[in-house]
Amino acid sequence: MAQEERFATRDRSYSAWHRRESTRRFVGLEQAQSLAMIDIDASLFVEYDDGTKEPIALIETAMDRGQDIKPATVTKNLARRCSPEIRAYIVLYKVSQSDNPADPTAKDIDGFRVRRIWPEPETPWKTMTPSEWAHILVKIRNWSVGPLDGTIG
Repeated sequence: MAQEERFATRDRSYSAWHRRESTRRFVGLEQAQSLAMIDIDASLFVEYDDGTKEPIALIETAMDRGQDIKPATVTKNLARRCSPEIRAYIVLYKVSQSDNPADPTAKDIDGFRVRRIWPEPETPWKTMTPSEWAHILVKIRNWSVGPLDGTIG
């Protein structure tokens, strides 16, 4: 049975926030340029290594409306079927009243709630600022890319 769309439009805030001109506010331009991702359906994002195009993490996003649960079974199962280096996360984001300074056609993000769903799923949400989540993305990239390029065991 097909699922009905719950909201009439797709929010672009996370996509705009993730672009290098936006994330450079938090991690600097060099690291922001390394944060490559592609959206699969405007709510599932694939973090990847920009040089090799190897996938690094799956991130299912949704606007934070105060919900306790965000089902992401397909995303979790996709990560499980990938290599052990692929991590999967659910990221809920609070849309700001302010425009994103790097893309005034989209709202900025005030904060995140994040849970890893694969491997070793986490149950409590971790609340993060945009700067904290950007730095976590850099850490995920450094941890994941190492095995691909041979620099990190």
